[in-house]
Amino acid sequence: MLAVAPAGAAGKPSRSNGAANRVIFVHGYAPLGKHDCTKTFSDARKHFTNKKWKGNLLTFGYYTNNKNCSYNVGGSRETPIKDVAKKFANHVSKNYTEKGIKVDVVAHSMGGLVVRSALHYTHKRAAGFPKKLYIEDVVTLGTPHAGITPSRATLCGNARQCKDLKAGSAFLKALPGKMPSTTKNGNMSTDWTTISSYNDGTVSESSGVAGTANHEVQYKAGINHGELITTTSGTHTSRIKHSGKWSKFSKRVSPVEQARLAVYHHSTT
Repeated sequence: MLAVAPAGAAGKPSRSNGAANRVIFVHGYAPLGKHDCTKTFSDARKHFTNKKWKGNLLTFGYYTNNKNCSYNVGGSRETPIKDVAKKFANHVSKNYTEKGIKVDVVAHSMGGLVVRSALHYTHKRAAGFPKKLYIEDVVTLGTPHAGITPSRATLCGNARQCKDLKAGSAFLKALPGKMPSTTKNGNMSTDWTTISSYNDGTVSESSGVAGTANHEVQYKAGINHGELITTTSGTHTSRIKHSGKWSKFSKRVSPVEQARLAVYHHSTT
């Protein structure tokens, strides 16, 4: 008789460069509590396709009123970000990690905090989170790693997610400064790239790259919060940090192309 392998027994994949990975795009906070996932990431996914990306380009949503998402877990603006993170982590674990499949993630705004906390609490083996995750690369664009700007915090209001997004919130304080990338407990090493813009009125240029990531990128001007996921072409004044040192500002690729390069390469250059 053939022995049946237990769930989660698939071997851990190795890190490698390439365009074969599935990419999961995760949206940000929605003032009206809904996203059209296809519309939100239309430009980014089209750019990846035009650049010959081979893996599936998927979307993950977390509002009940969302539409056109590859996978949507439901919820509202009153759902704590940590709870969304738990749903995201279990989705990735069940559909990919347990089958030995690695994925990449590109997240906008609050979506980056969903992914960051999903990996952090999975690494800690927190209650309700899976045992491990195989996420090879993560890119966050305009994610408030240190909170949203005071003016946006006022506009956001008192919904639970708004409270979590405010600088100094208990949710943010519970996350370590270094982006979660450990191989402890069977997790795959995760390479992080954080991207911000000086022209982002929702997330300051410093908050967007707060904490310690493998690679940090700042755009000087001309790209606002929403344009971080829609600007696919041209050259833009920006700089990148490697090993704790910022490069000089120079003309570099668009934010979406930077995201594509980040998930393609083991180490962004």
